[in-house]
Amino acid sequence: MNELLLDATGQLNLIPTRNGSWLPDRMTTKAARLYVSPRTRPLNDYEIETRRLAYQLKEPDCPEAAIQRAAREMSALIWGPCNLIPVPGHLGATTANARLAQAIAGYVTGGADVFDILGRQAPVDSACIRHRTGQPPLAVAEHGIIRASHRLIPCRPTYIVDNVVTSGNTLRACQVALGFGSGLVFGEASFHTYT
Repeated sequence: MNELLLDATGQLNLIPTRNGSWLPDRMTTKAARLYVSPRTRPLNDYEIETRRLAYQLKEPDCPEAAIQRAAREMSALIWGPCNLIPVPGHLGATTANARLAQAIAGYVTGGADVFDILGRQAPVDSACIRHRTGQPPLAVAEHGIIRASHRLIPCRPTYIVDNVVTSGNTLRACQVALGFGSGLVFGEASFHTYT
């Protein structure tokens, strides 16, 4: 058994999913770049570019060049055939992450299919704004992520696509709604164990 899945007492921590199965309390996330806060130290040019691209990727009207740049880097982390599932934004729309997922699919060696099947029960506060203003992240259940479509998807590696991970709770909420999946993000800003 993997030590990372054990708590301090040596017990395996599992959380229930919406379909009645159980998942380990941690998930694997692959990130193309580290997302460094300017509040920690002065940023170099590469880190400034990472932040700029990450913010652009949040917007449905993100420039195509930014999407293609991020997609090439993210696709290099995975192989196909695989599934890509876009994360819904804080208002519930998947437009921005669906564009990113479609672009990634075009670069994945072995192929990838995009399944836009997640939504939110209701809008929530932006994780980005909560993080920047020093508020705690939303808990997994507070995200209200739901499987909006019960369309069947192939049984193969599945990646939940988002622009940046901070606490990891949004990705975790998506994983709980689906019952499976690993994270695939452009920027990794958490630098700590997900909650």
